[in-house]
Amino acid sequence: MGLLSDPEYGSVKWVIVLKKVHKPLSLLLYIGALVWFIMLGNKEFNNETYFSENALLPGLVTNDFNGEHSAKQFFNEFLQELEDKYEFSDAMPVPWLVAKMSQLHLEVYTHNFTLNYPLGNEQVYTGTNVYGILRAPRTSSLEALVVTAPYRSLSSHQKGTAAGIALMLAFAKFARPQKYWAKDIIFLITEHEQLGMQAWLEAYHGLHSDAETFHTSLGTFWTPGTPVFDLGKLMPGFSLNGDHKKCLNPGKLKGRSGSIQAAINLEFHTPKIKYIEVKIEGLNGQLPNLDLVNLVHKLCVKSGVHHSFRNSYSWIRSRNKMDDWMNGFWTMFDMVIAQIDGVPDGNHGLFHRFGIEAVTLEGREATDPAGKAPRAQALSTATFYRLGIALESILRSLNNLLERFHQSYFFYLLAATNRFISIGQYMPSLCLLCVAMLVKALSLWVSIPQEGDDDSDKKTKEKTKKLAKEKHSDSESAGEEKSEDTPLRLRKIKNNSDDVVPGEKEKTELKRKVKLTDESSMSVVNIGANYLLVHLIGYAVMNSPVILSHIGAKYNLPSEVSVFYGLIAISVFLIFITPVVPRLVRTARITHEELSLVNILLLIELSTVCLAVGMQNFPLGFVIAMLYTPLALITSVVVKGQSRLSSVLLVLKRVICLLVHPLVAVTLSMIVFSNILFPEEPFFDMMARGRDAAMQAIMFSIVDSMIYGNWLFNLATAVLLPIWIIFWQISCIKVDSPALK
Repeated sequence: MGLLSDPEYGSVKWVIVLKKVHKPLSLLLYIGALVWFIMLGNKEFNNETYFSENALLPGLVTNDFNGEHSAKQFFNEFLQELEDKYEFSDAMPVPWLVAKMSQLHLEVYTHNFTLNYPLGNEQVYTGTNVYGILRAPRTSSLEALVVTAPYRSLSSHQKGTAAGIALMLAFAKFARPQKYWAKDIIFLITEHEQLGMQAWLEAYHGLHSDAETFHTSLGTFWTPGTPVFDLGKLMPGFSLNGDHKKCLNPGKLKGRSGSIQAAINLEFHTPKIKYIEVKIEGLNGQLPNLDLVNLVHKLCVKSGVHHSFRNSYSWIRSRNKMDDWMNGFWTMFDMVIAQIDGVPDGNHGLFHRFGIEAVTLEGREATDPAGKAPRAQALSTATFYRLGIALESILRSLNNLLERFHQSYFFYLLAATNRFISIGQYMPSLCLLCVAMLVKALSLWVSIPQEGDDDSDKKTKEKTKKLAKEKHSDSESAGEEKSEDTPLRLRKIKNNSDDVVPGEKEKTELKRKVKLTDESSMSVVNIGANYLLVHLIGYAVMNSPVILSHIGAKYNLPSEVSVFYGLIAISVFLIFITPVVPRLVRTARITHEELSLVNILLLIELSTVCLAVGMQNFPLGFVIAMLYTPLALITSVVVKGQSRLSSVLLVLKRVICLLVHPLVAVTLSMIVFSNILFPEEPFFDMMARGRDAAMQAIMFSIVDSMIYGNWLFNLATAVLLPIWIIFWQISCIKVDSPALK
């Protein structure tokens, strides 16, 4: 800071060089970040997977699973029960499941939960989970493993899970008489997919509906009972979380085990599959410990079950280096895309925030709706026997654990089922994007003093020279006066003894005015007030869906429609009103230096946000940086009186700024995605489909933030939207040139 505060630092060589090369340097850093990310798919830039936790001892036991016949019997009986009693119902066959688990001599319990839908007409949903506990004969229930499966009715649009439930019951029957279990095994069947799993986990860990957690008051400005902010006075019948309870009431568990070490979620819809898809993405981009992922892949190989992850298939190994590179890149790219929204791709994803490592095993066929795998038709079929062997091997390896997973990696990307990219390898790509923004911020910082101080000093020197000339001319005219006027002149000098040096008073007044001008142009109060107001606007938008849905309910509008179009109306209003906000929080005019300082703070904030988000969810932080770095590099303070070409470029910059508005970006991405999935549709039908997809995506992100704690919507509204607003302000506000002050 001593160098930056030196009046002569503007002439330092590195400052001069920085001002000249900061634009091409920032562009080079941006391109370098993208190239770095693409290169990670090459084997020379990633690593082969390995085990850090030796206590797992994978594959060193003799498998004894013999429950194939039992699994087939459970599967047929379960389907018969569903066809006879639940063909036209979405309810879960709780009595049948409880009876079967009781026959296996498990400790069987049911768990009831309630969801008060946070948006809409106060709808209430109920559900029931069924779980049985196999107590370990060698310990006193201090630790546990979980085998879980979601229940899906016959009318569900998703693939059924009857085979997964049958395999779970068959394995429970096999494991019950075994004496080597050192951990309890909990067999859990959940209703309503992830909702039932979230309720069970909260109840298991003692989180009740009246507990004041972070997510309890996440969507409110105030605590209940504050009369100043009572919206009930303005909107009768409206209560915003008035009882201060979470929308999900997890209820209480009647029986529990010890600390859960790991969980395996089963999603098998048929007894015969071609391969297993291993799912690992969790809530807010969290991932399980890499040792657990490696364990599943290795034991699938040992059990003779083919396995895959995204675009990586265990039965395909190419000798072409370019093909390996592209396959690795697309596998990594698909993983990045899947983590952006922060939504788990299975029930396993909700375990991670409780410190429990979990994965999902999904059975797939050759013509699976999720996508056709290459050469899958020629693969040998995996039956209940092979699947049971794989499940037994995984659970017996987890049974060997002496402590929680703590070694290996929790932050990584997978380029193949047997290759990974550590955090130290992929973070430089994000850091390069942030450095590009910081380079521009530094160039703006070193330019502010030179533009302000040099002009002020130049004006002061010119005024001083002018006053000195006037003083010299006054002295010459005074020497030509007659001697008889001397007493009168002396009396005038005596009476004006304060002005010993003529012109000193004017010089002091000029310096004072220049100082006041500089202080007004760099007012921290004005900048801080605008910053605070803009972020309060973002916080208000984050809380708006509850109010918007309440307004829409009065006119019988679905919640997703009222919220989507309400957010559009708010965005249009902010586009017109926010450029005026900086003028409302100040009395003096906005100067070039002040807006440049705002731009510097904005670049620092955006780079900090990208790094902070990237440490938890790298794909989300990387995509935000990749999307907003070009906007940050092209946005600059607009000076009045620009040329016609500059005016055209300014319009183009504003259009780009509008395109990266969070709401516009989501809608456009859904339209493009709809075009990829349905290329044969007409243009307007594609636009309508993309709009509906964006509407549902926004609604799901809001509901997920209230129920599960997904912070994508909160990040987009409370952080990204204020950043975008400041970018828009800089692009729309015109100031005088610093040379015209």
